[in-house]
Amino acid sequence: MGESPAARTERELTELRGTIDSDLRRLEERVREDIDPRRLARRNPIAVFGALGSVLAIGTVTTVRSLAERSRRRSDKDIDALIARLGGRVNKLRGPARKRLRNQLRAEIGEVEQAPKAKRMVWQAVAGALTAALTLVARRFASRLIADEELPTDTTTNMREWKAAQGQGTQGEGPLGAKRRR
Repeated sequence: MGESPAARTERELTELRGTIDSDLRRLEERVREDIDPRRLARRNPIAVFGALGSVLAIGTVTTVRSLAERSRRRSDKDIDALIARLGGRVNKLRGPARKRLRNQLRAEIGEVEQAPKAKRMVWQAVAGALTAALTLVARRFASRLIADEELPTDTTTNMREWKAAQGQGTQGEGPLGAKRRR
């Protein structure tokens, strides 16, 4: 006589629990291997050094920028001396009014001391291009850091292979699979 439906279900559940447990053990082992920094550095040293270099560059830029901002900022004594030279008496102003006057003078002096607009625009364009380039480099390093195998070098060939595997044609198709007019 065959086994009862309840016994069969219980046996299947036991098998599934065993499979799930073994899969979880393999997954935990894989996570431990992937998180281990020594193993990661051994497997992808360029990506690790690139990530560390990026963090170091961000820290350096932030530090230099804050130090430059501090040195450019005029002290309250400098502002008071400027007001005194121009004939004003800042000591007659109290608390918030004195602070507002100093901040307004700092802002106006900063506008006068700024570089010409065209030069600032060029620097902003260069900074934008540099940011875009570094973003691409960081993405590449991050993908190498995560990936176990090498990255594809020719994306058009890989797309054709993928489409062929999916059963989609590649002849005469434009973006999103739409037929091109000739």
